[in-house]
Amino acid sequence: MTSKLWKLGVSFAAVYVATDWLYNKPVFAHQLSSKIAPPVPTRRPFAMDAHGQVRVDDFYWLRDNSRSDREIIDHLEKENEYLESTLEDTKGLQQALFEEMKQRIRQDDYAKFPYRKGPYYYYQRMESGKQFPIYCRRRIIAQDKTSSATVDDTMDESLPEEILLDANQLGAGYENYRIGAFEVSPDHSLLAYADDTSGAERYVVRFKDLKTGTLLDDIIRDCSGDLAWANDNETLFYLTKDSLDRPDRLWRHRLGQSSMEDATLYRERDDAYYLSLHKSPTERFIYLHCRSAETSEVSALDANSPNSSFKVLIPRKQGVDYDVCDRDNSFYYLTNENAPNRKIVVAPLSNPTQWTEIIPTQQSIVLEDFRTFRNHLVVLQRRTGLQELAIYTLEKQLQEPLSSPHILKFPEEAYSLSQLSGEYASPVARILYSSLACPDSVYDIDLNTCKMVLKWRQEILHTRLEDYVTKRLWATARDGVTKIPVSVVYKKDLFRQDGTSPLLLEGYGAYEISNDPRFDPGLCSLLDRGVVFAVAHVRGGGELGRDWYEQGKYLNKKNTFTDFLDVCDYLLQEKYSSFGRVAIMGRSAGGLLIGATLNMAPEGLFAAAIAGVPFVDVLTTMLDDTIPLTIKEREEWGDPRQKEYYEYILSYSPWDNIQRKKYPPILATAGLHDPRVGYWEPAKWVLKLRDYKKDDNPVLLKVNLDGGHFSKSGRYDKWLEDALEYAFLLRCWGIEK
Repeated sequence: MTSKLWKLGVSFAAVYVATDWLYNKPVFAHQLSSKIAPPVPTRRPFAMDAHGQVRVDDFYWLRDNSRSDREIIDHLEKENEYLESTLEDTKGLQQALFEEMKQRIRQDDYAKFPYRKGPYYYYQRMESGKQFPIYCRRRIIAQDKTSSATVDDTMDESLPEEILLDANQLGAGYENYRIGAFEVSPDHSLLAYADDTSGAERYVVRFKDLKTGTLLDDIIRDCSGDLAWANDNETLFYLTKDSLDRPDRLWRHRLGQSSMEDATLYRERDDAYYLSLHKSPTERFIYLHCRSAETSEVSALDANSPNSSFKVLIPRKQGVDYDVCDRDNSFYYLTNENAPNRKIVVAPLSNPTQWTEIIPTQQSIVLEDFRTFRNHLVVLQRRTGLQELAIYTLEKQLQEPLSSPHILKFPEEAYSLSQLSGEYASPVARILYSSLACPDSVYDIDLNTCKMVLKWRQEILHTRLEDYVTKRLWATARDGVTKIPVSVVYKKDLFRQDGTSPLLLEGYGAYEISNDPRFDPGLCSLLDRGVVFAVAHVRGGGELGRDWYEQGKYLNKKNTFTDFLDVCDYLLQEKYSSFGRVAIMGRSAGGLLIGATLNMAPEGLFAAAIAGVPFVDVLTTMLDDTIPLTIKEREEWGDPRQKEYYEYILSYSPWDNIQRKKYPPILATAGLHDPRVGYWEPAKWVLKLRDYKKDDNPVLLKVNLDGGHFSKSGRYDKWLEDALEYAFLLRCWGIEK
């Protein structure tokens, strides 16, 4: 109904007035109050002039690249104090939610299920009461070393366990601790790992002798986290970042020498390009990727010749993106050249630019990822938004194109597939499956028979998973034509589809990233209280292919926001909830979505909003080359140095479009050391919201003073954060317990 009225030019707010009979009136309001007033820092107006227009930012001074200005830190601490005061009455609920989350998870389960690599099974496991995983391995019994892997293989737990790293010991004393790269040498005698103790994503690389258990003297600082061993077991390749957190230099390190003596092999001078590094599954090549938002270039090094040079495979060409695998005497490319939904081509190692197409592009299928095996090619692809696996059997003489694959599909209406892996020489591939109603599940696939075996599923305690229902729905956009996929989950004995349920709607919609539905054990605490959870797969994401992405970027970005509102409208029409009972949530670029949606939505539609590390000052950031990511991000949002893009971004940037109207209770988060979205963006946004809004609803900011873009690194700390956010939402819905 609403989309038809949109087509006639009726405003969103007017639609709700006209169709008020369709919705139940809000029967609750938030019960949040603070004993202290929100902090009000000094106003220091800063004028920003572009294209003859002047914007004034009273709190521009809150940006401090050093993250050490005492006045700014004091203000952020006061924001945390105001948050604590406002949520004081929810402490009991927060603790109850935390205990539920803790009791729902088996405390000593795997963090990463055992995977076979060479003569070992490697895995990560958790221990009760500990925050971080323990990295381990066990040997494969002698008679199995030379035999090919099968889907029925299991790790012999009677064999001795080797603990390679205990992140709990390494992270002791740090508020934030993450292990990034974890790379064992080809002969399995050495470990190179990278850790970050600030959240700034600048890693320190260390080396461990796995025979003696001792750390080597070699230390490399300020790395991006990407590592790759040469096959001599003595040479490691790594990347470092420039002053704007851009991985821009490739280095070669030899064990035993100081990192000050390491050789610089490549420097990327185009600020729009970022470097990444990995070793091929065949272990024959090390690949260096140079990638902007729209263009890529890959160079390869023979891993058996670490002193040789990286050679470009296909020179960069604006708008052409590709990834590479190798097999036998060929490179396999997944590319978008003249193929919006990507195609796969193959070229000889001796002439990597002379490729032949083996899997053509298709309008109805999006090729997302691929992996070569000795006798097979496995492609992770997407059909009408849902993922599937295509398994091709490869002959010595490749057919052009390849013959029809075996397609593996999955029964649920909405789910996610990720982490496609497997040893190159084996006939076994591995995939991680998850849905809103099914916990993370590891499947091994026999590539010869396509037999699929469940190897592990995260154990969820005190919970009947069959009580949850997940569905795939399709909302119609306001143009009356575009169909927007929606993933929904609810507890069936608490859902009536009469408009009385609280609804939590999440969205992202950027970078061609598919926001696929995945199980979250903590979410059960909301579902068990009658909340419906939905994911709006809006334009700007990659769920429906390249065109879906391009309809939500540059000068089409507003489609992302209107899609989100149209999904909300659809769910209300279908009585999954009602006006005033909807809460919304998004992180990072999804926080931009939340900020823009709040400005556009009619008063009273939302009960609450959570914006995690939100990118809300788009225009200011895109005009400033000294902010990390800006130059690269202009290929996502547009370059506001051009007036057309300036005016378009100005028309939706959340900070610039705050209205003098009523807003719902809002909780924003920030990380002081966040290199992706500066903490000052949400800090300034909440201050301006408090200035402009015409209501008494709280606008809260939670600042992680010891972290970065991502949530707390320890699992218990993460659950405490989730418990706080869920308690905020439940109180806004009027749910007390």
